[in-house]
Amino acid sequence: MAPPVLCRPASRLLAPARLLAPARLLAPARLPSAPRARWKFYVREPPRDRPDWPKVGLTLGTAVALWIHLIKKHNEDVLEYKRRNGLE
Repeated sequence: MAPPVLCRPASRLLAPARLLAPARLLAPARLPSAPRARWKFYVREPPRDRPDWPKVGLTLGTAVALWIHLIKKHNEDVLEYKRRNGLE
């Protein structure tokens, strides 16, 4: 009795794939069927009665820090512009 063949040669496996690729390009698009389609992320409505205060504080603190940095850089750039153009 011959031992079972566990794998086929690569050329036999790739041949149908080469023939199938043009057919897939020409086939009309379709949505996946229900059993195959699953949501990977579930979006839940956030609780309105109790906000996530650390997240709120981090968001507002980051926004304030970015605005402060933006205004400082703008003022530095204006001073540099005036210095280079002899407007000061």
